[in-house]
Amino acid sequence: MATTINNYYEYTDKLAAGGQPTLEQLQKLNEAGFEAVINISPVSARNAVHNEHQLVESLNMDYVHFPVDCSRLQEHHYLTVRSLFNSFEGKKVFVHCGGNIKTSNFVHMYSVLEKKMEESESLQTLLKIQQPEAKWFSYFKKMGMKGIELVETQN
Repeated sequence: MATTINNYYEYTDKLAAGGQPTLEQLQKLNEAGFEAVINISPVSARNAVHNEHQLVESLNMDYVHFPVDCSRLQEHHYLTVRSLFNSFEGKKVFVHCGGNIKTSNFVHMYSVLEKKMEESESLQTLLKIQQPEAKWFSYFKKMGMKGIELVETQN
């Protein structure tokens, strides 16, 4: 789906992620067959859409808001995101945060830990979207991944 959503990335025909969508972009997602929106941005995010849940639900899509503060990453953050992804298995889902930074890291983890994708392969996709901060590699390791560092993949 061609879209102007910041950092939009389509992982599969059922899962896409990006930055904060506008009302118009939410409508385009709906027209493209998306059935659910998962928002992991805090309500304090500068680009948050105040009534996003109402907008999404008015388009007859499911909506879940699970705000994650990435300055205090905890085990339950990934476990909850994993549970949300699993609960929408088989549905076309768009997941977002403010700029697809947290989101793409969680999708990377999900791809490796749940879908058994090779970590280095998933990391190549992640690097197309953004350059993760070091704290994410520590978090990856804490959650059972190798936490392959950027320098290993860029040479």
